[in-house]
Amino acid sequence: MESIKYNGEHLLPGQLGHLFSILAFVASLVSVVAYFISVRQTDELKKASWAKIGRWAFYTQAFSVFAVFATLYYIISNHLFEYKYAWQHSDRDLEVKYLLSCFWEGQEGSFLLWSVWHSVLGIILVNTSKSWEAPVMAVLAFSQVCLGSMLIGIYVFDYKVGSNPFLLIRQEDPSLPIFNNPDYMQFKQFMDGNGLNALLKNYWMVIHPPVLFLGFAATIVPFAYGVAGLWTRRYTEWVKPALPWALFAGMVLGVGIMMGAAWAYESLTFGGYWAWDPVENASMVPWLTLVAGIHTMLAFRHSGHALKSSFFFVIISFVFILYSTFLTRSGILGQTSVHSFTDLGMSGQLLVFMGIFTIPALWMLVARGKQIPQMKKEESTYSREFWMFVGALVLLVSALHVTFFTSIPVWNKLLDLSGLRKLFNLEEFAPPTDVMLHYNKVQIWLAIIIALLTAITQFMKYKDTPKGVLAKKLAWPTLISIAIAVLIGWTGRIFFTDYGAGFLLGVYLMLFACVYSVVANITYIITVLKGKTKAAGASVAHVGFGLMLLGILISSSKKEVLSVDKMNVLSGYFTKESGQNSRENLMLPKGLPVQMGPYFVTYRGDSISTVDKDKTLYIVEYERKATLDAEPTERFTLYPDAYLNVKGQEGITPNPDSKHYLTRDIFTYITAVPRKDIPADTLPYTPHVITQGDTVYFSKGFMVLESLNTKPKQKNYHPETGDIAVGADIYVHTRDNGDFRINPVYFIRDSSFQANVPDTVAPLSLAVKFTKILPNENKVQIELKETREPMDYIVLKALIFPHINVLWIGIIVMAVGFGMAMRQRMKSK
Repeated sequence: MESIKYNGEHLLPGQLGHLFSILAFVASLVSVVAYFISVRQTDELKKASWAKIGRWAFYTQAFSVFAVFATLYYIISNHLFEYKYAWQHSDRDLEVKYLLSCFWEGQEGSFLLWSVWHSVLGIILVNTSKSWEAPVMAVLAFSQVCLGSMLIGIYVFDYKVGSNPFLLIRQEDPSLPIFNNPDYMQFKQFMDGNGLNALLKNYWMVIHPPVLFLGFAATIVPFAYGVAGLWTRRYTEWVKPALPWALFAGMVLGVGIMMGAAWAYESLTFGGYWAWDPVENASMVPWLTLVAGIHTMLAFRHSGHALKSSFFFVIISFVFILYSTFLTRSGILGQTSVHSFTDLGMSGQLLVFMGIFTIPALWMLVARGKQIPQMKKEESTYSREFWMFVGALVLLVSALHVTFFTSIPVWNKLLDLSGLRKLFNLEEFAPPTDVMLHYNKVQIWLAIIIALLTAITQFMKYKDTPKGVLAKKLAWPTLISIAIAVLIGWTGRIFFTDYGAGFLLGVYLMLFACVYSVVANITYIITVLKGKTKAAGASVAHVGFGLMLLGILISSSKKEVLSVDKMNVLSGYFTKESGQNSRENLMLPKGLPVQMGPYFVTYRGDSISTVDKDKTLYIVEYERKATLDAEPTERFTLYPDAYLNVKGQEGITPNPDSKHYLTRDIFTYITAVPRKDIPADTLPYTPHVITQGDTVYFSKGFMVLESLNTKPKQKNYHPETGDIAVGADIYVHTRDNGDFRINPVYFIRDSSFQANVPDTVAPLSLAVKFTKILPNENKVQIELKETREPMDYIVLKALIFPHINVLWIGIIVMAVGFGMAMRQRMKSK
């Protein structure tokens, strides 16, 4: 096979990329060894000499990583489909702005992005960490060794180490007959790529993964300082330089997570920005423990307490980053997550990666625990550091709760591998059936505690707070918060009645706690800090956190489904696997207004996107008016789009569109469209149970049951003595053929014989039968039959998210607070 000289291949970029991958791996290994020896040296001259070698080796690996990134981008952007990665994740029609998204769709690109950020952070640390350079960079360079091993794609004996992103497509399975042809690149299947996942064709997916991975990468810096403190026995000195980095990591990781929520809100269709999906959970957990660590580090800096806890939290935060990487990239979440990666055979490497960082770090923390200084005096329960520590423990409980249930597939796998399931005849653990309720009913109480602590602890002093002072300072914020919470709860009618009285109590308590967090921290900035922003970073972050929780609470509790199918037209339309509730979707025939809450909504048509031929844009016009014939008080048009059966993938991948108001969003997305390749057909009679005034849609229009007539007159009905007959007076409206009136008849003859006489609309090939009277329900049944071309319609779902902007504003304010706190700590450093 290798003796064949293939035509049309561009081998040089792949050879250079693979060369730089190996160079990055080797250089990072040299850097680790040099920095490790530097730490062990007692002679200052030798220490500096080895550190210099480690520094230049790290610069070399950083340059190599950047070169790998640039080479892979060149391959993707130039559509070199002889390379598997380019073929698998891109195509020629892909918009330029989405070329970078091709990187993070694949595992290799995700590891490469992570390595790029480590390189950037490492260069900064080399030039700023001073006496901490050698131990901190030894840890960071070692992480680059692990990440580099994921990309070299070489065999050690029979085990493949990593996955080479520069693998040629013919090298994946060289035994295929097609690769015996030196001109295989001329075959149709290799002239274009497989294309990018339609869900990733969103601007959020260009910026969300880089920010999230920067947060992942930044988490190693406080971890490295903590390990360096244990390694060099500088147990107390590491906290000061690590704290600004912890704040930076917390800020970036938090923003990255919520960018993912914004992407889900705009591009996914589970009806919101958060669904407790395992991949979402895996990214949130390290942020929770990192925030806990930031607070224990602050407690130590001001009081000397919580040093061991600070070690623990910075270590466990990076461990959770590694664990989340294992969960999302090992394929173990394949059946429980909508956006986890498949297994590339690197599960063993990922476990080793996690183990070689987790075990030594925790072992040093335990082994040297007695050497770590600690305050002899117990914290006062009236001290700020005591309640900061309590808050950190609550965040840890929250993280452990989410981790345990997210890891159900892991527990099942462990039971199978260990043989315990068979030994004890254990059943497989099942994930929660109602995921939202399962997590919310626990996390809401933990969120209440955290929000209350952010409100109260700001007014407490470190070491001790004089009794009576706290109550005096909190009196007005408490009263104001109660009044605002009652006002919001009463006027907004916030209810969660489906979850029971206990959960409803939690909702009201959380409402108060969120408002309290905002009001108390604003009061603290005004009355205690006197408006000085220099030291207000923590309070600003707490205000943002309170607003974020308030936005989550209100938008979730008051989320309203607009597209209610009152006529049950779509009964049985959706399968269970679709995740859609038929009663929460509406069918919109083209050109016909359909009432949806206070709006009349009309599907005006569709068109193919000019920049993406796989995308179909749908035009949906909203008019707010009391009746169909009334003048609209408001009119707007939304343009939800969808990818239909892309690259042979069956089904629809929709992107929502929203009408944004200051106080709410109207969120609309397409859930189904007809198959336009179906030929004309004759439909069977379809039954509809209706009452007077109800509307029934058919392919060319709609009909309304106006009244029932006990003396029907119809050309095909010939009454006889004793007949009990009822006619249905039906008004028929069409887009193109005018209006009609029909009168199908239902009758009983000789007290037992029941029959009906259909009525027809010949221009429409429409027949209507009156088949039943349901006196107990005050309804009747009619049946429709028509010969038609495939009906042009869409099925959509529309939701109202009230006060969703409170959530987004809260995230921005919280990020600003993190940035202010980081700036303050950098100045103090």
